[in-house]
Amino acid sequence: MIYIVDADDFCEDNNSLDVLWNIKGNNPNFKITLFTIIGRCSLRFLGTIKNIDWINMVPHGLLHDTNRECEHWDYKKCKSYITLVKAYGLEKGYKSPGWVIPDAMYQVLLEYNYWVADQTYNNERRPKELRAYLLDKPGRLHYHIGNLGGVNKNEISLYADYLSKLQGDFAFIKDVV
Repeated sequence: MIYIVDADDFCEDNNSLDVLWNIKGNNPNFKITLFTIIGRCSLRFLGTIKNIDWINMVPHGLLHDTNRECEHWDYKKCKSYITLVKAYGLEKGYKSPGWVIPDAMYQVLLEYNYWVADQTYNNERRPKELRAYLLDKPGRLHYHIGNLGGVNKNEISLYADYLSKLQGDFAFIKDVV
């Protein structure tokens, strides 16, 4: 079994790095894709995390003040956002807060050769040419870092023991899209 583990809401003030390091210490194969809120991270913090080879950071909104932060972004706003995140040197992927993504973002992601983490209910409106990561296969495990914006029943610390004991290989999302 190959496991692809991801977690939403990673940022400087909400990072659970102690939990992640504990999982890695107990499971040397562990890798994780972290959907990262860039507007809540310093360049120094991002640079430090980018040097950890078992973590891959993917843009996840700007400030993520709500789960609908990007819902009404137009083409110009989406393009401006992707132009901004390119400068941070994160993975060329994207996940909208709350899975709420405007059609304009699909277009911009396609133009910039990014992939998207998305839900199957968007299959009909997402451009077929856009590479998409979906939680539609065994071994694709989705969590949250901390409890940003409320209680998350899939907060990663609640599953640390489970993840520490998983037997198999791990991959980043970028390896399977």
